[in-house]
Amino acid sequence: MPTTGREVSLYFHIPFCSKKCPYCHFFVLPNEERYKTPFLTALLQEWALRLPQLHGKRVVSIYFGGGTPTKLSPDHYALLLGAMRNAGIEIAPDCEITLEANPEDVTLPLMQQFSALGINRVSLGVQSLLDADLTFLGRTHNVSASTRALLATHEAGIPNISMDLLFELPHQTLSTFERSLAALKGLPFTHLSLYNLTIEPHTVFFKKKQALEAVLPPDEERLHMLELAFVTLSELGLERYEISAFARPGYISRHNSGYWLGRPFMGFGPSAFSYWEGARFSNTTRFNHYLDSVKEGQLPVAFTETLPYPSNLQELFAVRLRLVQGIDLAAFTACHGMLPQSVWESVDKLVTQGLLIHTEDNVRLTPRGQLFYDTVASELI
Repeated sequence: MPTTGREVSLYFHIPFCSKKCPYCHFFVLPNEERYKTPFLTALLQEWALRLPQLHGKRVVSIYFGGGTPTKLSPDHYALLLGAMRNAGIEIAPDCEITLEANPEDVTLPLMQQFSALGINRVSLGVQSLLDADLTFLGRTHNVSASTRALLATHEAGIPNISMDLLFELPHQTLSTFERSLAALKGLPFTHLSLYNLTIEPHTVFFKKKQALEAVLPPDEERLHMLELAFVTLSELGLERYEISAFARPGYISRHNSGYWLGRPFMGFGPSAFSYWEGARFSNTTRFNHYLDSVKEGQLPVAFTETLPYPSNLQELFAVRLRLVQGIDLAAFTACHGMLPQSVWESVDKLVTQGLLIHTEDNVRLTPRGQLFYDTVASELI
């Protein structure tokens, strides 16, 4: 997964949702037409404001996330993608272009239209392949809808299909999770992101946090769930390449890998994050403020942070360790500079604890370290 100084990624936050899931902490807007024209106008205005920063760069991935991006029509995406392709910037011929979708919105004609626009990767919010789990999560689709969506996307000729799967759910058992994993067999997907459910502030679930945490699977059972997922996905031909991501050969997510490799990315839309020229910043989450800012020719940034040395390198080092292949030390030093001695002292400590492997040219997590990544990251940062 090499990356160069010219390579960048683009992220577009499409905030529309029919309803907000009880565990969701992202910025969303009601799926109402009165919001869509102002949003698209503002998004194109923000694009024009940011465009000078993209000259001389090579766009290797574009990601439409949300929210529910399919709440915008193919005509809307034709407008957005047309603006990008006509902007005089370099877009790689094999640029990975991802669209997030909810299973209940997917039809064969819709996916055919998106495929014709150049969308070559779809990420489906499947979450579980048990109807009881989906009901608990407040999802508006069932397992049959997920299966139909996967088959329709595949039939539409979109070659790269990812799905999200959640585990460590309240009331979930090893047996029910095993049934969800077993249902993956025979489905046409190339990538899977496996996330444990986190109960975030400002969500419906957060108001019930104490009660929900009381019925979470015990620690030992969670470990068995992970082990079962690794075995099942391996048997299905998917290799783990990042702590939470699995892919068939040739289908590692270029966009997601960029986050772990430190590739610059520019975010567009309300609440979107960016990492650019060593700084990270986010757009405002106030929709009217976003609209007014770009209309007046002002960037809608609400937060910005630039970590000083050596904190910036320590963070990059810790984040890159999420990749199973670990860190090529010579390439890291050539790209970012020398790490402070304190990092190597922490590395030695983590090696002693059985969490890291340190060779002459590489540092990577051990299988045990992959289970306790947060411990590793906090020690290094």
